[in-house]
Amino acid sequence: MPIAIDTEDVVLPQHNAGKLRILAISGDKRSPFAPTIPTFKEAGLDLSATGWNTFFAPKSMPKEKVERLSAVIREVMQDPDTQRKFKDSGMTPVVSTQTQTAAMLKAYRAQWAPVVQKSGYQP
Repeated sequence: MPIAIDTEDVVLPQHNAGKLRILAISGDKRSPFAPTIPTFKEAGLDLSATGWNTFFAPKSMPKEKVERLSAVIREVMQDPDTQRKFKDSGMTPVVSTQTQTAAMLKAYRAQWAPVVQKSGYQP
């Protein structure tokens, strides 16, 4: 039986067309695009994972420039047309501050570091 794990924007159209069946969503809560599909935790797996995208800059970038870029990115992400485009692509747009993003990355690293170490992966 072929199985796959992929992003919702890739598999949901196939699911909706009846070409595959999504068994569970890896996020902490059900997807607004597929509210009848359970999360991994609801399906009995103690697992949670979400995809994300963020902007990074060199540590040497001046603080003023970082703040200016951050403000522009937040403004663009709050634009209704941008929000619609994300949603039309099957993605949930998130607008966050530098502090919120740093906290998310810290929590993500803490969650996945033991998994990577246990796997034996060496970069």
